[in-house]
Amino acid sequence: MSFRNQRNFRNNREKRRIDEEDKNEEQSNNPVIQQFKEYSKELDNKHDRHERLVKISRDITIEAKRIIFLLHNIDARKNNKERVLTEAKERIDKLIANNFALIAKELKNHEIFQFMRAVSPGIQEFIEALTFYEFLAEKEDPSTWEEVQEKMKYKDGDDGNEYSLFLCPIEFILGYADLTGEVMRYCINSLGSAEIDNCFKTCKFLQHVYAKFLTISSVPNHGRDFSHKLSTMKMSTLKSEHVCYQLKIRGTEGAKFPSLNLDFSINNDDVDEGFY
Repeated sequence: MSFRNQRNFRNNREKRRIDEEDKNEEQSNNPVIQQFKEYSKELDNKHDRHERLVKISRDITIEAKRIIFLLHNIDARKNNKERVLTEAKERIDKLIANNFALIAKELKNHEIFQFMRAVSPGIQEFIEALTFYEFLAEKEDPSTWEEVQEKMKYKDGDDGNEYSLFLCPIEFILGYADLTGEVMRYCINSLGSAEIDNCFKTCKFLQHVYAKFLTISSVPNHGRDFSHKLSTMKMSTLKSEHVCYQLKIRGTEGAKFPSLNLDFSINNDDVDEGFY
């Protein structure tokens, strides 16, 4: 490259640099550009918060499933009911005090419905674990939505201000619907351990809950996922009724055969709840 070409190349490069600086300065003073930069920052913060909430919700889901598994270990032959219930209660209280406090802190001064899909699995799984614990503890008055909501209040350690996590009522209802699947499994486990009374007790409970949910299904706009939950609830009720039917027909001999044929012709898979 000749000396003249080199000089022209340097001059053009310097000119482009100056033009770029002028353009950036012009954009920095442009109110429209500044507004879109604010939008970009706001969206980035929202996406980051969404990812943090997904992680917290996943931790709640995992722990709630472990609590449910622990509760299924109750066995009259081991005489471990009180010990298991005590441990389950401690772990439920820990979830409320720690994990849900993190969600409440993330959503402080933010609209929860923007992040409902992020926290919904954890909330529903927690309600399932809580209600299953209360069912096994034979609590006369199970926790209502208002009572669970009251537990979701916290105090900021920095300024002492109080804040709370809004528990969407439909999430509470969907979580309660999931309880029926665990009660059905408890019914079948009771059959295997020859606890016949538990089978009939759980069957009556499932029939009662299913009847109540049928009344909700007649109300329009009852929320997402409700139809699927209701269909799964129907399957759980039918399985429990089938167990009790076998016991009525075959008597105590039915308890010796825990592997009863519980398949139905209804096209519906008894899949686990939750989504990610």
